[in-house]
Amino acid sequence: MLATIYMNTTLKILLIFFILQIKLVAHICPKKLPIPDKIFLESVKNSDDAEVKYFKKYIGEFSKPKILKRHTETKEACETVQIFKNGIVYKKDECSETGSKVTITFPNYCKAELIKYIEWFFKSDWNVWNKNKTLYQPKEDRDAGCYIELKQNKKEFYIEYYCGC
Repeated sequence: MLATIYMNTTLKILLIFFILQIKLVAHICPKKLPIPDKIFLESVKNSDDAEVKYFKKYIGEFSKPKILKRHTETKEACETVQIFKNGIVYKKDECSETGSKVTITFPNYCKAELIKYIEWFFKSDWNVWNKNKTLYQPKEDRDAGCYIELKQNKKEFYIEYYCGC
């Protein structure tokens, strides 16, 4: 009888241990973003192309920027897309007079990695996270600044942000 109780207790402990391991494995990110050093972050502070410089230095280019759209009067590129190694896609639309919109797709990266990324490049005293850490925006709603949204589709996480007035 004592052996039966011991065996049942052992089986319960093993079952709990197995369930905990499954939960831990589910939260591991398939890919990690390289952590930029402080010197790099200082050098790109207030830069319009900080993310592109980060991807070039720490991830590597897969393709050169491709022009998707040009301004009608000046013929200058206003919408571009660029692919980096690991499948990261950076798309920037500056065709609007009110500001720019950027979408960055991160295949096989988890939400925690994108939160770190947002904090590396957009951390400010003026912005706050919402409860779910899916929106990082100015403290005063509808105020000028950057609105960074962390989204997920069926395949991957991506960041969409708009900076303007």
